[in-house]
Amino acid sequence: MKTIKIFETLIYCILLSLSLISCADNEDGIIPEAPEKNYFAVDNNATDEESVIRRQFYKDNGCYLLYNDTLRNDSIGKKANGEIIYKTETIDVPYVMSGLRSVAYKYTYIKDIDKKKAAVDFINKYVLPHLSAKLKPYSWLLVNSITKYTVQDNAFTYDSEQMSVVGNRATAIALETVFDMSEDEARQFSKDILASILAAKISIQDASIIEPFTKFSNSLYETNAPSTPDNDESNSELMQENGFVCTHLIWGFTEYGVFPNKAEDAEAFAKLVVEKNEQEVRDTYNNDIIIEKYLAMRHIILNLGYVF
Repeated sequence: MKTIKIFETLIYCILLSLSLISCADNEDGIIPEAPEKNYFAVDNNATDEESVIRRQFYKDNGCYLLYNDTLRNDSIGKKANGEIIYKTETIDVPYVMSGLRSVAYKYTYIKDIDKKKAAVDFINKYVLPHLSAKLKPYSWLLVNSITKYTVQDNAFTYDSEQMSVVGNRATAIALETVFDMSEDEARQFSKDILASILAAKISIQDASIIEPFTKFSNSLYETNAPSTPDNDESNSELMQENGFVCTHLIWGFTEYGVFPNKAEDAEAFAKLVVEKNEQEVRDTYNNDIIIEKYLAMRHIILNLGYVF
């Protein structure tokens, strides 16, 4: 019995040694799995006009260009009755890994190739020159319009029309009105877009980075003022007296007597930094808190890589 045990152990050691030798011999010959296809990129063999535009855009800017939020709709087999099975993947711009989903967006697409070119020209001329590499999105989704829906009573309900939506994998821009804009209107519109991109970047920064800005209004965000104005002018005056340059919106409408939330405040001041220099702000607002918040936001934006 003891001899059998020794023999079994010897056989086991021999097999283990052979296995280790085999692994060592083939270490450099390991064949990795093929990487998953990048559905943001244009097929190398595609020669249609849109694909050429998208390929050149990535070459010039290092970020992808999309005109549709559907990344793929691939045939992956058939059912027993012969019906084709598809695997569909969309960008889902606002998707995050945590938290319940309470917002959805619907897009209408740019169909005309000349307008697709004009949309790219707008981004190239008015937006991209101001964005460093770390401020550029992974991809741009250029569409005609963006409609926002929010959850009410466990169902998605119409909320408002949006100019832009900034997400992890894409920044979507609604450009339907751009095609007929004057030069001045296009520049102003681009500042709104840049402000929304900056505000989204600011929102994901560590609290210590944005604290020099938020410290001025942390105690007021989304709280009620002692009194409630009854018109836009008096409400704006109340906001400015307390260091805000915007109002709090609910369902696209101003809620009188309620101070903005942190995201609204950040976007408003990001836009102010993009639009006005320090002297212009001092001439417009006779309020020390607004000036201090403006300077703090400008410093944060510069550190993020914004190019004036």
